[in-house]
Amino acid sequence: MGGAGRQRRATLADVAGRAGVHPSLVSRVLRNDPSGFASSETRERIRTAAKELGYRANEAARGLRSSRTMALGLLLPGFSSPVYSAIAHGVEERADQRDYGLVIGTHAAGDPHEVITEMVMRGRVDALLVASGRIEDQALRQLVRRIPESLVLVNRQVRGVAASVVLRDSDAAAVAVRHLAELGHRRIGGVFGPRTLDTMVRRRHGFVEECTKAGVEPVVTEVDGRDHGAGFQGALRLLDAGEPPSAVVAATFPMAVGMLSAFHERGLAVPDRMSVVSIHDDGLADYLVPRLTTVMLPAAKLGAEAVDLALSLVDGGAPRRVVVPDAPRLIPRSSTARV
Repeated sequence: MGGAGRQRRATLADVAGRAGVHPSLVSRVLRNDPSGFASSETRERIRTAAKELGYRANEAARGLRSSRTMALGLLLPGFSSPVYSAIAHGVEERADQRDYGLVIGTHAAGDPHEVITEMVMRGRVDALLVASGRIEDQALRQLVRRIPESLVLVNRQVRGVAASVVLRDSDAAAVAVRHLAELGHRRIGGVFGPRTLDTMVRRRHGFVEECTKAGVEPVVTEVDGRDHGAGFQGALRLLDAGEPPSAVVAATFPMAVGMLSAFHERGLAVPDRMSVVSIHDDGLADYLVPRLTTVMLPAAKLGAEAVDLALSLVDGGAPRRVVVPDAPRLIPRSSTARV
């Protein structure tokens, strides 16, 4: 009784027939698969046909045919930094475009190795994107030997792990220094997280190299963390180490927020007596006092590129290192001024 009047579900063949193409091309285009070579007109014709027919992919059937979960995992250290939210947004959006679900795990209050085991080794996801600096390099090297087609590092590089996606971190630090040098600052502080983290190493390198090029004196301070408290402590170290700089670059946005608090506590007006620049941007920057000058990096695009690389591995592609090509961009606000 219930089945006689039920409308037949549209198939790939139906969409292909209406668009005048092969069903395999329909599948690739609707999954945003880079191997689906087609003109923009053809892609639009396929999407229009699918919409008109009400076509929806049968994810359960696809997963059975391919022995895949049709899900990706994203491991984060937490959401204490806006960059993690931006990465998660980019991953989620691109995964959805590629018809994949997303499982997000954090180890803010747990063992990251247990999270990895749960997500990958027990078959919950097809590949895991690791956007965390809290997992030891050696542990990642051991894991990638067991599942070489299933692990992509996000915003991090580790020797022995070939699949990674990073930003132009060194260039971002250089942009910050160049801005301050152009304002006349001749002694510039830089507060960075631990050098065991590849991201911090690259930002520190760009900072020191650009200071040398600009003929300004770099004053480097290294702290254990990358959060607000680390920035607060780093700022106090700069002030207590002798002659303080007239400007400072914070390696992360939360560190910059902590630094603003430290300078306020010491009665050091920003930017009259201290200019501050943060690597990475966030909407909160417009609501701080003063409004925080930042260097924007495409964190959401970083997440999207990581998804593409992960699915390439799942399809048998070779692991590779990807650098998101977008140039860092200065967003000048009220926390920097001429000397």
